Amino acid sequence: MSVFVLVHGAFRGGWAWRRVRPLLVAAGYDVHAPSLLGAGERAAYVGDVRGLDSWVDDLEALVVVEDLRDVVLVGHSQGGLVTTALAARIPHRLRCVVHLDAAVPRPGERAIDLLGAGGPVPERGAVVAPRPLEAGGDLDEESVAWMNARLCATPVAPSLDPVPAVPAQVPQVFAFCARTPDGYPSRVTQARRAAAGECDVVLDCGHDAPMSAPGLVAQLLLAAAHAPDAIHQTFEVSPG
Repeated sequence: MSVFVLVHGAFRGGWAWRRVRPLLVAAGYDVHAPSLLGAGERAAYVGDVRGLDSWVDDLEALVVVEDLRDVVLVGHSQGGLVTTALAARIPHRLRCVVHLDAAVPRPGERAIDLLGAGGPVPERGAVVAPRPLEAGGDLDEESVAWMNARLCATPVAPSLDPVPAVPAQVPQVFAFCARTPDGYPSRVTQARRAAAGECDVVLDCGHDAPMSAPGLVAQLLLAAAHAPDAIHQTFEVSPG
């Protein structure tokens, strides 16, 4: 049976999957939802993140030490950088890669290039403080308060490094959230794929889907584990 490795986005930690994880476990799957170096319970080590490899090395070690195979590798938001780069290293261990409202640069491109802001490049040692979330849409006040108490700064360094391509033999599932605000890097990825004629899953939820729509996310991930190349049989796909 497949194994899930769930990678969180910026300012969050492994806790971001706390509502999805038990649904996958209940379906009989082994699930790993680690906090990246400098995030979640490891937030004190944010200064140790030197670049994208700091995160990829960490996750690769987890997969290898646990001898995980047939892995459904899931990257949410900024986590898409990490899962994309990890897939390039361990394609033989993967069942598929799921990009969940993820920032996925073109091969050799950096995450910072998705922002299209121009101007000076931030210093590699810089960190970005989180902005508190606000209740509304599909995030209620209780969820927002719980999440805000756990948000942490995210390092800039990983966004300054080029991201390799996912090897052609690894199936990929792209799913975007319909209510993600404009300006998010995932919106750039979505628009690029639509312009290229790609048809992707669009989920009727906001960007923090693992917290706000865990059942829908779990349904997507279970469908990907079952048949990543036939995701359209379970979910309606759309060109952007």
